[in-house]
Amino acid sequence: MKRFMIVSKQRSGTNHFVSLLKSHPQIACYGEVFRDGYRVTDLIGPEFAHYLPINARTSDPNRFLDDLEAFVQPEAEMLGFKVFPSQFVPVTQIAHRENLKIIRLVRRNLLATYSSSRIAQATGQGVARANEEVRKAKVDFDAKDFERFMRSQGSLDSQVDAALAHIPEDRVFHLEYSQLNDEPKMESLLEFLGAAPQPMTSHTQKRNPSKIVDRFNNPDAAMAYLKSKGLTDWAEES
Repeated sequence: MKRFMIVSKQRSGTNHFVSLLKSHPQIACYGEVFRDGYRVTDLIGPEFAHYLPINARTSDPNRFLDDLEAFVQPEAEMLGFKVFPSQFVPVTQIAHRENLKIIRLVRRNLLATYSSSRIAQATGQGVARANEEVRKAKVDFDAKDFERFMRSQGSLDSQVDAALAHIPEDRVFHLEYSQLNDEPKMESLLEFLGAAPQPMTSHTQKRNPSKIVDRFNNPDAAMAYLKSKGLTDWAEES
């Protein structure tokens, strides 16, 4: 079975993206299967109880994926999952398997990522599923906090880029958050994975307004900061 790994960061549209891919009959796509605390028994059943400790999954990640493959839907031809930087480093050996493809999903607008992260913390809602009530909130823009956030994001990107530097470019598909609803780009992605072209549907809801500065209690302060740094294109996001 073909395999792929989505490499990204939190608040970068990964839940929406995984939901899109899961809607394709040829694709079995999971979330953070290498996250400490991820309950694989909820995903599969009691047969996977021995994989509850994170070390049981990361010590031999290829064996874990081999076992997971046996439980995917019969029509699926490829197995995928997502990892964030803290999970990617312990399982980099997977990335070097020749049959594994990598999707590098990036969200360039760090103000959008920052606001989404702080709103998720405030509401306790990381993702809103279809037909689920969306918990709305605004947060305060704090320039120093935002700059700390940007530095940490840059450090995480550097770790991932260094780990991916040795992967052949033909096994890596580069995708921007803004392209997740771009039909030609999604068709290119399916071709890259080896899946038949067809429309895909997400079962998640967009939680926050596209005008990013309106996510803050003090939008004028956020906008003034963006202007001072030449980042006014971060004020909105499609």
